[in-house]
Amino acid sequence: MARMWPVDGVIGENGGFFFRRQPQGHGLERHFWHSLADQESTRDRLKEIADIVRTKFGTARLAEDQPFRLTSLAFAQPDTPTDVAAIVAALREAGANVTVNNLWILAWLGNYDKLAMSRRILSAHYNLDIDRDPQQVLYAGDSTNDAPMFAFFRHSVGVSTVVRYLAEIPKPPNWITEGPGGAGFVEIADAVIAARSGS
Repeated sequence: MARMWPVDGVIGENGGFFFRRQPQGHGLERHFWHSLADQESTRDRLKEIADIVRTKFGTARLAEDQPFRLTSLAFAQPDTPTDVAAIVAALREAGANVTVNNLWILAWLGNYDKLAMSRRILSAHYNLDIDRDPQQVLYAGDSTNDAPMFAFFRHSVGVSTVVRYLAEIPKPPNWITEGPGGAGFVEIADAVIAARSGS
């Protein structure tokens, strides 16, 4: 996404990293929440936690893209809420932070989330202090792992699929689109363009 999309940068894996395409060419600037010294031990511990969970729950299945994840674990959601809750509990017992989105049970190590990394990156790379000027940001999301962002930003939007998770989000987004996913994002973009043009 950081290489191919028309965006300035991408915060990934619930705040574990920030990638930005270099001004010239297709190289990437890579910034991680954890220091270089801590990254290897963090990955090793995540692997240990994954093995613990898979041993405890024979049906626990890592996401197909887990080999490409750099800072987190992702388990496919089981069929029943009880099994989801059991895996979440096991991950927390092992010392991981956990959230659930519309596809995965996500786990990571470290005192961060999307909001903490956004605060760091917007300050360091875009000279924006969101604690002083939060209204400069419009945030869109779709599930429970977006809860910190919905709670912080006044201009928060959930695409329509977020309604499945509203009972689990302490402060819901201030607006919800009619369409899901990309269609919802187009609604958001159209609203911003219309506001800028005064129409």
